[in-house]
Amino acid sequence: MSASRYVQVVEWLVIACLVVMSAVTFVSTAIRFLVPGVGGIYWAEEVTRYTSIWMVFLAGGLGVRYGVHLHVDLITARLPHGVQRALRVFSCLLMLVFEGVLVYFGTIVMLDTMDQQSSSLLLPMGYMYAAIPVGALLMIVETLRVLARTLADKSPVDPTGLDELHLNID
Repeated sequence: MSASRYVQVVEWLVIACLVVMSAVTFVSTAIRFLVPGVGGIYWAEEVTRYTSIWMVFLAGGLGVRYGVHLHVDLITARLPHGVQRALRVFSCLLMLVFEGVLVYFGTIVMLDTMDQQSSSLLLPMGYMYAAIPVGALLMIVETLRVLARTLADKSPVDPTGLDELHLNID
């Protein structure tokens, strides 16, 4: 699967999660107000919660890819280019350590909770916790991409996406 295809798949999964969350919440709320004596859809809150968790972890990799994670560059933007680059490499290495910890412990939690069931949907909780290692793996891939671009002395983020086409437009 090409890089651009993988990004499209992840973006569509994030959009699908948002649509499911919105639709289930809207329908459950509408039923609660329109049908007297009915408290809405009993599993709606659980679907919304787990869909939200998956959406956030999937979007984490996209956040790294597009450089939209929260960061403060008030001081680093005023530093010389070489120092900025060194700090970016250091930051990527720290991120890789954190993401590796997420993959490791997220996998342990996922495997340990496969025997537990969610209260409404009766699905194995391990599927819900799988969002942690999956999202962290996506973030690792994107952090390695940012690190490679930084070491090649390119901008860590290519907003045009042309780097995926392997075009040399410099």
